[in-house]
Amino acid sequence: MDHSIWVFLHLMLLVYWLGGDLGVFVLAKASKRPDLSFAERAFALRMAVAIDLLPRLCFTVMFPVGLHVTASGGFAVVPVWAFVVAWGVAAAWIALLLAIGRNEGKPAAERLNRLHLGLQAVLLVVVGWIGIQSLLGQGPLPGGWFAAKIVLFALIFAMGIGIDFAFRPIAPAFMRLASEGSTPDIEAAISRAVDGSIRYVLGLYALLIAIAFLGVTKYF
Repeated sequence: MDHSIWVFLHLMLLVYWLGGDLGVFVLAKASKRPDLSFAERAFALRMAVAIDLLPRLCFTVMFPVGLHVTASGGFAVVPVWAFVVAWGVAAAWIALLLAIGRNEGKPAAERLNRLHLGLQAVLLVVVGWIGIQSLLGQGPLPGGWFAAKIVLFALIFAMGIGIDFAFRPIAPAFMRLASEGSTPDIEAAISRAVDGSIRYVLGLYALLIAIAFLGVTKYF
């Protein structure tokens, strides 16, 4: 496929990743508003979780599409096995995300979420190591701006892990809200979960902006 097509696909993934995440951001903020009814807040939370699947799917295929951009643009020679591994991991990751969605609210969801966190931790280490080694001139990818992009991309896995941990208390807090009604400690728990996750979301936005800047300007 032509290099310009892969670049276009890469950009579309970034657009839908950021756009979808902004929708999740707004709905998550609405879910912590005590002036709304429980039904309105619960609906906002359900929609946030549903929409969140789109940016997560964009995240899963960003790296393999990026490899095609790398190879088609002549930035580095990418062996066939690297494409196979990258797309294989992306496919397994997508299957895991869909399984989590299908089992939402069931005991299996907790096991699948732990597996998801473990996968992100492994990818953080592997992609981060590749990026750092390449930045030092000892890795399989070009150094400079290209390696810096890979290091920043690895940090997105850390943001994802942080978001998942920070947002985890929201479900039990909403269960209490449904049965007990609004109380100061329940509202505080909801606010902590939403505000805590938003800090990591803002970090993710900063990383995506920096990655896009390096990709466009090739600054160093």
